[in-house]
Amino acid sequence: MDANEKSLGPESTATNDGDVFCTLDAAPPGGEGTVATVTLSNPKRLNSLSRELIAKLTATMRSLASQPDDLRCVVVQGAAPAPGKSPSFTTGANIFQMAQLASYDAAKQFITELHRACQAVRDVPVPTMARIDGLCLGGGLELAAACDFRYATRRSTFGMPETKFGIPSVVEARLLANIVGWQRAKEMVYFARTGGGTTAAACETPRDLDDVVTEAVAALTALGPRAVREQKRLVRIWEESDLVAGIEAGVDAYARMFSDGGSEPARYMKPFLERKK
Repeated sequence: MDANEKSLGPESTATNDGDVFCTLDAAPPGGEGTVATVTLSNPKRLNSLSRELIAKLTATMRSLASQPDDLRCVVVQGAAPAPGKSPSFTTGANIFQMAQLASYDAAKQFITELHRACQAVRDVPVPTMARIDGLCLGGGLELAAACDFRYATRRSTFGMPETKFGIPSVVEARLLANIVGWQRAKEMVYFARTGGGTTAAACETPRDLDDVVTEAVAALTALGPRAVREQKRLVRIWEESDLVAGIEAGVDAYARMFSDGGSEPARYMKPFLERKK
């Protein structure tokens, strides 16, 4: 962590079950405010999501959701691989822990915990990005789907292998149809297929991936912060409601930007208006 970084909350202590690290940094040149980077760290197990790591991820995202308006964007990534291991965003829920489930109630509790983590990502009021390098499987792909944007290296692999292990793909797997279409989503969840073909922007190398993510973060953080938060809130409504409700919510979102007299629209319209004088 360099001098420009600060941790969110107390320093984290790594455990064998994995950990979640969060840093807050100044936006890249051209942007404003701060950017949070959330790292899923369980490299010896390809950053798989243990129950302990899932709980920490949920708490981290809920904490970010309550951050001041200065927060402009959140980037989620996997930790660098351990020696001899493949690079990985995350390979999803820990199979060793799933294998211990032996009742309806225990299974419901386990999968609800994963859903809450994904929901916490969706509830962050600023745009979220999944920075994907390597394996992105099962619950890991659901986590990526819960983000607003996905950027990946060409060597990354995506898949929903659950049926191969005797369970269906559930919870935020529902979002896949919105992202890749029903045909591709059905192939992924029925056949447990993995591959590189997704709608995530593909980069040749991890360095190229960093450049793409930085460019996207810079572009987002240069925009009106309240407008971006309103847009995210509205997109959630579009995803979860019908056409009429979505349009009505849009009218309200537009009007809300002027509830204080229109300070942010005035600021961001001013350069255009001055050029046209």
